[in-house]
Order: sequence, then C-alpha cells, then structure tokens
Amino acid sequence: MKALAAFWMRLLAFTLLALIAATVLFEKQSPPKTGVGGDGLPSAGTLGPVYASQTQVKLVDLIPASLSGEANQDSEPFLAIQTANPQVMVASAFTPNPVSSTGNAPVYVSQDGGNSWVLNAITPVPRMTCDITHAMPTGENHPRGDLHAGTLACAASITLDESESNDVSSSAVMNVQSTRSNVDQPFVRALGISNADHIYVGINDFNQPNGRTATVDVSVDGGATYKSFSIEARNTAGQDGPSVRPAVAADNTVYAAFFGWRKFNGKTATSDVVVVRDDAGGTGPNPFQALRDPSDKLPGRLVVKRVSIPWSNAPTLGQERIGSTLSIAVDPNNSSTVYVGWADRGRKGDIYTLHVRRSTDRGLTWSKADLPHTTISNATNIALAVANNGAVGLLYQQLSGGRWVTHIVQSHDAFATVQDVILANVPANAPVQQFLPYLGDYDYLLSVGNEFRGVFCANNSPDLADFPQGVTYQRAADFNTKTLTDGSGNPVPISIDPFYFSVPVIP
Repeated sequence: MKALAAFWMRLLAFTLLALIAATVLFEKQSPPKTGVGGDGLPSAGTLGPVYASQTQVKLVDLIPASLSGEANQDSEPFLAIQTANPQVMVASAFTPNPVSSTGNAPVYVSQDGGNSWVLNAITPVPRMTCDITHAMPTGENHPRGDLHAGTLACAASITLDESESNDVSSSAVMNVQSTRSNVDQPFVRALGISNADHIYVGINDFNQPNGRTATVDVSVDGGATYKSFSIEARNTAGQDGPSVRPAVAADNTVYAAFFGWRKFNGKTATSDVVVVRDDAGGTGPNPFQALRDPSDKLPGRLVVKRVSIPWSNAPTLGQERIGSTLSIAVDPNNSSTVYVGWADRGRKGDIYTLHVRRSTDRGLTWSKADLPHTTISNATNIALAVANNGAVGLLYQQLSGGRWVTHIVQSHDAFATVQDVILANVPANAPVQQFLPYLGDYDYLLSVGNEFRGVFCANNSPDLADFPQGVTYQRAADFNTKTLTDGSGNPVPISIDPFYFSVPVIP
C-alpha cells in the first residue's frame, strides 16, 4: 500500500526529470534575454497587453517577458501573501530554473501587489520542485518575509525540506530547518505570533505507524524546531489520502481536514472526510484532539462517512488526474465558523463532484447536506477562503463543453445567494499534457484586506474571449493573431501557465 500511496509523487518525479533535458534544449533556442537580475535569472521586462475588467478583477499571467520563449507545463500553483505588506507576494508552480539545469528551483515574486512578477531561484530544491507550498506570516517582522515553505525534490527518494527565507527579494537560498524522507504533498499554513511564527505543515507521512499517515508538522518557534503529530485516530486501508489541509484563525485555533481512507481497491478509495481542531495552536502535548465524533468518541469529527473517491493517475477529468481534492477555511475573526470542501463521485453520471459543508460551532456539528450552489459536477481544484467581513470565497475549475472554466464564487449567506465570476474559459484538449497533474492537484485562494487573491493554471492562448474579465500578459503575445511569440516575433507553442488574480470582497 505504501508503494501505491507514493506512486503519484514518484511517477511525477521521474517524468519531470526526463523532461528537464528537453526543456533546457528548448530554452537554449530562445532569443537573448532582455535583462538579468542579481540572482542571475531574467528580469520581468516590459509588461504585455493590459485589458481592463468591468468588474475590477485583476488577472495576470505570471511568466515574465524575458521567458516568452518557454513552453513548459507550469502547473500546480500556490500563493503566499505578506500580510503586513500585501504588496509582497510569492507564487509557485512546476516551473524549472530557466538558466541552469543544476541551479535551484525558482519561485515567482511580486513586490507591487501582483502587477508584475519575476523569478527568484531560492528554494533548496535543485532545478524544479515536485511539490511546493508556502506561507508568509508577519511575526518576525521582516518586510519581505518570512517565507516558510515545504518542498519536495524531483528525485527517486521523495524528501521533504521545511525551509525559510527572511527576504524573498534576496538571491540567498532558503535555509532548510527540517528534512525527512517518505512523505507526500506538504501544505503550509502559518500565523504570526509575537516574534515567532507558528507554522503548520499538513503532510501524508508514511513514517507514521499502522498506516495512520495524516500528519501535521508544527513549529511554534519560527521553524527552528518542528514536532510531528499524526491526526488519524482510526484504522485505515494502509494509509490516508494524500491531502492534509490545515487552516488557522487569528485566535490561534487550528483546524485540519483529511481523507480517512477506510477501503482502497486501487481505483476507488472509500473515505471519511475528517476534521480535527486544536484550541492552543498545537502547543500542547497531545494536540488536535478537541473534536471527537459522537459515533466512536475518537478524535476527529467525521463530516461525511464512506464517500467514494475515484483514484486515477491517468487523464480522467479531461486531461487531468483525480483523487485528492480537498480544502478547509476558517473565518479569521470568528473561529467558530469553518468550511470544508472536497470532491468525490457524488452525482450519478459525474466523473468528479465538488461539495461544501459548514460548521458554526467549532466543528462539533456540520450541515447535513451540501450548501446551496456547491454541489458542482465534473469539477476539481476547490479552494476556500473567508474574508475579514465573513464573506466566503470558493475557487474551482470545472470541465464543461470541452473547456476548463475557472470560477471565483462569493457569498455572505453560506451560498444561499452568490456572486459567480468566471476568470477563464479555455480549451481543455490543448496543449497535450506533458505529465500529470495537468493543471495541478490544487490551486489556491487567500483573503487579504478587502480582496480575495488566488492562483490557478490554464491554457495560455492569448485569446480575449477566453478571459471574460480581462487579462494582463507579461510574456510576449499577439492578441490580434492569438499567438504567443518569443519576443522576437517567432511563434511559441501554447502551454500551461500560472495566473494570479484578485477580486474585491463583496460588501
């Protein structure tokens, strides 16, 4: 079972390693770079076309102008925002180092609120990550940090690095604070507490005994030390699902959601959706035991039981694989209100169905049915966030009519009424996938001030009809002929790019 559990990550690692040589050859054919920063990576160059949105939506393709010749599958995006200075943000994707096949894997950095982005090769992983998530709390008061990241290298042995950067504009490689092997899909959340950040890394840890692999790594000293806690209290089918998702409120209440796999036949996981809670930021000797299910009195509230989750490492939903879609979000100012969303094979005839439930009593009880407008057919990559005014945001990508349609939905009344904005509506059959995941096993959504901000990946054809709210391309693109170019007029194949967006929170 352990071999099956790690199959996704190991196959991705080998596939990406095989692609590296081809990527280097392609990039060597690109035109001279327009500029190089202090880290040796190309600078952003001049922004491409900007198209105004009538609904105050900002949408930006992250690929810098100086990398206009690239055609990588830059999938599986993530985003961190410096909450004390939200002009500073860090994004990531499966983007290789464009300069060196032996250099460090890069992240995308913006210091102007997402208008422009540059690459900075500061992760501790060589060339390209095979998983990366990150967070930027403010407890240590660094104006362009602290960035805390969990990364997996693309190697036969999947090794987790938990690392930190005090200044994301610096070329200094992130400091590795903790490392270990045999884990999957790190997912980082953090909260600034006084002069030491509290960091929570959800992982699927195959080092845990008895197949109870759902785990949260906790640091309450800015990453100087970590403690690892299994949050699964029940028997499993040899392991839990890959997704372990923490969420933290301003009062130091920490939730985590995971898939408790009870049966697994190689194609389908019979799973509980489980939520745990800790009321002291994970600082006690036995954290994450505040919620117990009335059915067996064990830690971990069972939001739903025995759902059927299709498991496929092949193109199944369009060109995308499926099996690990999960998100949790807590109201930052009212930790009693928490939302959880997941995907399973719910509706008859669906390949993959999204669901959202809510608790208003700190996870003790949950809505017995999906919230209105949240049972969504043939969709994936759900991401939830709650704004300071209590509005909830829902980001997802739906396969509809042979196209990937990316939605950002907001509501003030648990989705009884909604504002639904389509960010992108792009072809799903092109480009042909280079590896899996095609778009990513997740995208991401955050709230900051009066905005929701997020990232997703999509086909990068420069066609205004595909972006109803408008779009900005940094990379060279001709929207009249709907072609990408290398900056010197030579055509470039379409590919998968990461996109950043921001939308105003509904009042």
